[in-house]
Amino acid sequence: MSVADTARLAWFFGRLAIKERVAPRLHVRPLVAELFLTDNCNLRCTSCGCWTTNTKGELSTEEWRDVLRQLVAMRIHKVNFTGGEPLIRPDAVPLMAYAREVGVRHLHLNTNGVRLTPPVLDEVLAAGVRSFNVSVDGPTALVHDRIRGRLGAFETTTRHLRNLIAERDRLGLKVRMNFTVMRDNVDSLPGIAALAQELGVALYLNLVTDRTFLFRTDAVTGQTDVAGDRLDAALAELEAMARTDQRWLPRYSELRYLRGHFDDLVQRDLPCAESQLKLMVHSRGEIGGCWAHDPTASVRQRPIAEIVDAPEYRAEHARLFRKECVGCGSNYSLNLRWRPGTYLADRQWRRGRRSLV
Repeated sequence: MSVADTARLAWFFGRLAIKERVAPRLHVRPLVAELFLTDNCNLRCTSCGCWTTNTKGELSTEEWRDVLRQLVAMRIHKVNFTGGEPLIRPDAVPLMAYAREVGVRHLHLNTNGVRLTPPVLDEVLAAGVRSFNVSVDGPTALVHDRIRGRLGAFETTTRHLRNLIAERDRLGLKVRMNFTVMRDNVDSLPGIAALAQELGVALYLNLVTDRTFLFRTDAVTGQTDVAGDRLDAALAELEAMARTDQRWLPRYSELRYLRGHFDDLVQRDLPCAESQLKLMVHSRGEIGGCWAHDPTASVRQRPIAEIVDAPEYRAEHARLFRKECVGCGSNYSLNLRWRPGTYLADRQWRRGRRSLV
């Protein structure tokens, strides 16, 4: 990260601290745009509901190009391409290349990895993407394929992930393997940690929720019923692994948050930096800054900058920052990273003065 990028992020989080403690109405413009190129997907995951319907009327290629031009005019720091599964759109890679062409400096891709074949990976890298999240929901085909609803998904995804990791050092890529903790795979936490260490890839733990806009189904609700004794047993084993070798594994503070998630979904003592940092552009053009509260404005009706600077957007996102919300746990890691006390807790854990269970 350049000195200018570091300074800009420091300025952003400094303003958040002012907003939290001094000036709650302070308007902090987003730095990252989360673009849901499509709500549709090529898998059938039990932890997600996006595949249960076929979303129509999504933004066209030219509409997305206009969105990207508007984001550049707003000096957006980074653009995340996500879905659904973004790579099922034929124009996904050209849109990534266009983003780079018009001036977006940092590009990220969230993917289930199924379509990230070597030729597609080459195109994505040529388009300028340097940051990736690849979803793997089990350390074995038995677990992953059952959750993802497709036989052979584990073999395909991990093969493509290995190809991506092989390119990491050459191009300076940031690669994470995302695992969603839920009822059906909580016992596999130690196994996925071992896989991360075998592959040499950072492990990020998503937390299952039925509150966010693509996840509101009865099947997902069932996955949120994670038994405390099973979670404690899995975390105890994971903690023992981390004390031996913490490389590639989540921070102690992240694991501690995970342990509280299923008992206290909101955790109001931790403000939601995610809602301030990110601007979400949904597949049909709706604009918002939250995973769990539905947006009311649309890029098809008003320019993005006008929406973001409008009093109603500012008022809503001041409430979201304070977690006057339904709760979800999305990107809790970001919320933790700007809290100095979490690093002190991590240090105490490393010295044996704290424990997960």
